[in-house]
Amino acid sequence: MLAWRWFPHAALFSLALVLRVCWVLWVERTGFPFTDALFYHGHGESISRGDGFEALGVEGPSARWPPAYSVVLGGLYWLFGVDPLVGELFNALTGAVTVVLLMLLVERTLDRRTAIVAGTILTVMPGPILWTDVLVTETLFTAVFVGFFLVLAFARPTWGWMAAIGAVMGLGALVRGEALTWGLLPIVLFWRDFSRVDLLKRISVVAAAAVVVMSPWTIRNAIVMDAFVPVATNASQTLWSGHNDAATGGQVYPPPEYFDRFGPEAPEWELESVAALRNDAFEFMIENPVRELELIPLKIIHLNRGDSYALDWVNNDPDVPPISAINVERIGVIADAAYFALLTLTLLGVVTLGRPFWRQPIGRLVATSFLTALFLYGFLYYGNYRYRLPYEPFMIVVASSVLVGVWSRRPGADPAAGS
Repeated sequence: MLAWRWFPHAALFSLALVLRVCWVLWVERTGFPFTDALFYHGHGESISRGDGFEALGVEGPSARWPPAYSVVLGGLYWLFGVDPLVGELFNALTGAVTVVLLMLLVERTLDRRTAIVAGTILTVMPGPILWTDVLVTETLFTAVFVGFFLVLAFARPTWGWMAAIGAVMGLGALVRGEALTWGLLPIVLFWRDFSRVDLLKRISVVAAAAVVVMSPWTIRNAIVMDAFVPVATNASQTLWSGHNDAATGGQVYPPPEYFDRFGPEAPEWELESVAALRNDAFEFMIENPVRELELIPLKIIHLNRGDSYALDWVNNDPDVPPISAINVERIGVIADAAYFALLTLTLLGVVTLGRPFWRQPIGRLVATSFLTALFLYGFLYYGNYRYRLPYEPFMIVVASSVLVGVWSRRPGADPAAGS
């Protein structure tokens, strides 16, 4: 019985790891284009040498991106040598671990049968597999996000659990700053259990624990950047991309001459440019309210582009693309079909699962996360298919519940079987 208890977890972990490792080993890239992957790789290499977070292209320190993924790469490069394959294999392992974390979450909050279905979907879902071959934060952030949900699933409203929730939230913010919005989730989870004053006290502990985890990085920024940068400076350009005269709902970049007015040295160039980008974005928002409304559906469309767009990153080689055009087409069709099937089941679940699902803790947490994502990437920033990836496991929770519900209603089925 003990062996069967963990057999699905072990089997799906193994399959997920094999699929991801095979993908990473199959794609042989000769170098990096000028993308986020280049910066994470560069910071990881710099950290492995003991030089810390150096700006690329100019001399001096940087806080361009949150530090956690670069620190992980730096540690891996220090141990195994500076080779992007090391980071990609770490992504593969992280993706396989995420499958098990999701299964534990669904088993804890719903039932075992739904957990197995959810784990199976995440195991073979093309999008998460494709991103393992790219040195960006999506795979690690997804794992921490699912882990945060798992902590909430086990949490009790004690001071110790509040501190644990805050610590994981702080860790998530060091991977990607959007994790600071996770502070809404313990409020949604516990708001019925306490008076407003008692709930505020507990959420204060969550916030304090997150600050403690983030404080070494924030203090470092205050010292070497001579500025208050809690997480990173890249949020300003992300904000600008969603609010400017050339905004399309997707990613756009300032023209090269935009940056000519800033000092040539770090960190002054970085701090001056992000302040200008942030101010220009807010000014556009205030002066163009009608255009802001027009951009919302465009951002949501860009957010929900198919998972085949991950191949733009995987196949982006400065010399020879590692994947042939015909294989890009074939893989892209499968990836898009899988994502839009998942999106369809998720929307179907929103309509059909009803109050019994959405009023229970996991339903409230998933719904809050979806609404937060729509605010962040449908209004505040811009729509990017990359940003959706960490939410796919929670879409899978909804989709699995729909599939198990349909299967349970087939003629002659035992609704309690497998729970």
